[in-house]
Amino acid sequence: MTLTEDSPLTPLAMAEKLRKNRGSITSLIKGLEKRDLITKVTLNGDGRSYGIDITSHGREIVEETKVLAFGVLGQALSGFDESEQQQMHALLLKFVHNLSGESNG
Repeated sequence: MTLTEDSPLTPLAMAEKLRKNRGSITSLIKGLEKRDLITKVTLNGDGRSYGIDITSHGREIVEETKVLAFGVLGQALSGFDESEQQQMHALLLKFVHNLSGESNG
């Protein structure tokens, strides 16, 4: 889904956006490439520098799964008013921030 919004991305940029280390991104890239969901593209005419772009098949899969994901999210948030949803969002961001090692406390 990240690549549908911003591509091509270098593996390093992808790792930063997804908050993953470079090694796990390399494994992820290999797996997604084998399934024809992404492709490597040359950047700046330099064969040593490449970016990752989403394929048309990858875009189809993203659209299919977005419908499912938003349906599940809607079901999970059923009964929460807008204020509660905003509070939940803020708490989850704090939770992720703490787990990412960026916490100062």
